Amino acid sequence: MMLRAAVPVLALLLGGASGFAPTRPHRTSSVAPCATEEAATEGETADPDRPFTLPTEAFRPKQSLGQNYLSDQNYVRKICGALTDDSPRGSRVVELGPGTGALSRTLVQKYPEMTAVEIDGRAVEFLAEKLPNLRVLESDVLQIDYRLLSHALGGPISVIGNLPYHITSQILFCIADAILGTEDWDAPPPVNRAVVTMQYEVAERLIAPTKCKDYGILSVVFQLLCKPKINFKIPPTVFFPQPKVDSALVTFDFTAADCGIQRLQGVDPNDFKTVLRKSFQQRRKMLRASLKNVLPAGVTLPDEWGKKRPEALSPEEFVELTMLCFPEKYSEEAMMMREMTPRDPLEPSPRVWRKDRHGAYANDAAEGSGASDYDDDDDDEEW
Repeated sequence: MMLRAAVPVLALLLGGASGFAPTRPHRTSSVAPCATEEAATEGETADPDRPFTLPTEAFRPKQSLGQNYLSDQNYVRKICGALTDDSPRGSRVVELGPGTGALSRTLVQKYPEMTAVEIDGRAVEFLAEKLPNLRVLESDVLQIDYRLLSHALGGPISVIGNLPYHITSQILFCIADAILGTEDWDAPPPVNRAVVTMQYEVAERLIAPTKCKDYGILSVVFQLLCKPKINFKIPPTVFFPQPKVDSALVTFDFTAADCGIQRLQGVDPNDFKTVLRKSFQQRRKMLRASLKNVLPAGVTLPDEWGKKRPEALSPEEFVELTMLCFPEKYSEEAMMMREMTPRDPLEPSPRVWRKDRHGAYANDAAEGSGASDYDDDDDDEEW
């Protein structure tokens, strides 16, 4: 589907007015897939067990974009089956990085009005040819403001995608920014749910409990905002090229009870991030040492807090710790004043967690290297 046929507000949002990377409409495909790939694409519905054959030559996966295409139809069905969405004809389903359309071909049958976001112009051309009714926006997934996208599409969206290893945490933090930027506690979150693949090690960090070596910033943020769940492990053999590590399908339910922005209790996301960063940068130190440069002049942590180490604190306790670090800012009077200045619904979400673009760090990522996507000990580099 041509971009100009998409929702006008959506095209505007992704056209630069709100800080997004420019988008381009579908073009006539100049990619010449091999005959076996074309046959596999056309015959997939009739024979879902046929191995998926990918394009060659001009469409080799790009290491800089972290492209590892799904090539097993059984896993495609399992991943797509994990998504639930009740928007009309899937109009609020958003797929991130469809690539050659391994997931898209199955998804679009159930959600014919879904949207896909793809940065690789080769893939945009390929999808325009193979799935002409699929609405594809040529844009960087790291530039999506999910709060504005939700407004444009008419309600909370459902996200699905096979995420590149090296920017998994940044994609997740884009979603976190949108939810944290929604100051109305009674409003539904801009993202209802997310169903995404990622490196298994990162998935373990998301669900890690306190007092565990895997427990860190990623754990705290997403256990506060939702209930992340590992659905199943995915072996390297179902991808092309094959990574050197296992993957996992993880689901995020941002509508679950006792989750969401209200759990921040009005704490500024930037203050929360500062406390988390400083705490986990020196995770073996007590909080009174790691946070000494964060505390305003004259402010000290109570002994029962200062003697703790970060991995001992629950997500809720980190919220309380942030309030203790900035007592004047979170006094009852100050909190009442903040409640009187609601955010404009069309104001872009604050950039708290996410970076700017792929190029800032993609060149440092080695495809399938097995290197961790997110290292709590290198927070300054990650952010």
